[in-house]
Amino acid sequence: MKLAALDTSTALGSVALFDDGDLVAEETKRVSNAHGESLLPMMDALFTRVGWKPRDVGRWAVGIGPGSFTGVRIGVGTVKGIVIATGAEVVGVTSLDALAFGLAPDEGVACVSVLFAMKGELFVQATLRGEVLLAPINVRIEEAPALLATLRCDRMVLAGEGALLLDASAIGARCEIHAEAPHDVPRASSIGRIAKGRAADDALLLEPMYVRAPDITSPRPRGAAGPVKSPIA
Repeated sequence: MKLAALDTSTALGSVALFDDGDLVAEETKRVSNAHGESLLPMMDALFTRVGWKPRDVGRWAVGIGPGSFTGVRIGVGTVKGIVIATGAEVVGVTSLDALAFGLAPDEGVACVSVLFAMKGELFVQATLRGEVLLAPINVRIEEAPALLATLRCDRMVLAGEGALLLDASAIGARCEIHAEAPHDVPRASSIGRIAKGRAADDALLLEPMYVRAPDITSPRPRGAAGPVKSPIA
């Protein structure tokens, strides 16, 4: 089966194509416009390069967040439109699962996904050999180490460039950080590999996972501090 995966939950948009489980091609593009202008041209270029058409794809996988509200909605909306038109299967995969994919900690080692959430916050999830220790949550950067210190484990493997914003020494447990690709930000190749082994979702019911509710913001007061920048801009 041909599978196409995409993720637009961060500034790094990506599309990956698989054939019978093997990665055929992947394209990534860092943008500043929430992917509205770049996603479809990137997809079209990649499909043209490998000689595929959207109707050739039997299953689509899409990152459902958390992450950029606009970016996630663009990705999910694009894929839902395609699968409804073509009759293909669809699988939604969270950003936090994608960050941790491929890291297989030993007994007693927790795997913690950390994604920069803007506004001085992080999206965090923790698992221990498949068991959820900490369900997806948004937390202030300065409060995250104390929260992670409450988790019962021998060691922690932290995945994601957001982990670079943490004071790891304040967590308590011995920490190992993986912030290099493909564990820096969610990527389509990881989304696709996870989706291969999951049951299909209902395309009509598939929705983004926001974790943090969208804000209706008022003008920032004069003198207010600016946002914390991602360690990888």
